[in-house]
Amino acid sequence: MSHIFYTWSAQRNAHPLTVDAAEGARFRTREHGWLWDLESQTYNVNAGHGVRHIQERMIAQIRELPVAGPNMRLEVREQLTAALAERTGLARAFLASGGAEAVENAIKIARLYTGRSKIVTRRRSYHGATLATLGIAGDPRRAPFAADLAPAIHIDDPYPAPAGEPSAWAQSLHEVVEREGPETIAAIVLEGFTGTNGMQPPPPDFWPAVRSVCDRHGILLVDDEIFSGFGRTGRWFAREHWGVQPDLMVLGKGLTSGYAPLSAVMASAKVAAHFDDHKLWCGVTHYAHPVGCAAALGALEVYAEQRLPENADQVGGVFAERFQDMSQKPSLRGAVRDSRGLGLMRCLELDRPAAPLAARLLERGAYVPYRDNLLFICPPLCLTVEEAHTVADLLADVVAESSTFPRA
Repeated sequence: MSHIFYTWSAQRNAHPLTVDAAEGARFRTREHGWLWDLESQTYNVNAGHGVRHIQERMIAQIRELPVAGPNMRLEVREQLTAALAERTGLARAFLASGGAEAVENAIKIARLYTGRSKIVTRRRSYHGATLATLGIAGDPRRAPFAADLAPAIHIDDPYPAPAGEPSAWAQSLHEVVEREGPETIAAIVLEGFTGTNGMQPPPPDFWPAVRSVCDRHGILLVDDEIFSGFGRTGRWFAREHWGVQPDLMVLGKGLTSGYAPLSAVMASAKVAAHFDDHKLWCGVTHYAHPVGCAAALGALEVYAEQRLPENADQVGGVFAERFQDMSQKPSLRGAVRDSRGLGLMRCLELDRPAAPLAARLLERGAYVPYRDNLLFICPPLCLTVEEAHTVADLLADVVAESSTFPRA
């Protein structure tokens, strides 16, 4: 009998892999040997596995001072928050343990700052697995708890265009704000780039339009970059693709490249200044954990020195081209309906359930996350062009073989 729960599954249906090594963009299991890690474990190992610089940063901090209370001033905390302020263009950081925890604190900060209560999100959005974060999102994982949650307030997704009208999302945005009353809305929370709810690319005017609405009504714009941040989309942060600055940013996952639990809420100077004289009703036991801060500093240094956001952009372009070829190849018989994404945050939309393809890919040497008819391709950002072609060849072969699998 196993003494550990496995996530998001009935325990009898859980089939965990036994991992015993990892390096670069691959990990090794006892069951299947070396596998391409196209999930970056949980979309967080941005720098790749086994990066010595991050490890050494953590080891040095463990030896110097592994634990300190939340309100103790430490050099490693000062260094990290200064680096994050410079990288994000925002003024001050609240450092928590995990992404959902950071989103919850961003909600609290928005409500404390504005004196308002309502949070608006996209219809297909995910912001964490706690009750508060499931409560604001549109992810189907909220369903078992929906009866006990307040109704979520959603705007339409801009992709695909609602009702086939390119501007329908904008109409939805204005209608929701007017219906709810702008004076009651504390924040609009958007993923920098939508993750496993479809990796939906927004039109160029989406982010600027939301920013404009927020400015007009005194609503805070919260950019959730937990999944899409730290180079994943070919930019340090996904919202840079649209040139918009938020009031709050939520960071996690790639913040430490997954080497230690750490997340952050970054606040603009205006929002931060409010709490100079007003109490910040936020706190967690492992606030700004020293080892997590050291891991984050190491990860930021690796991203910059190895130019991993730029590499993600280049290697992502290889996948985009190869996937486009797959969708047009007669031998694939229309199995690929669509391919989309940014950088190394991509998905293939198939004409059939993705689970059998993921199982076949596992047998062939690739660990590929999936949902419904979507395969997600999100490897560590250290993946090379040559490795990308190897992975794309593998995907193309298995998709071609899928012509014998049942369609959706």
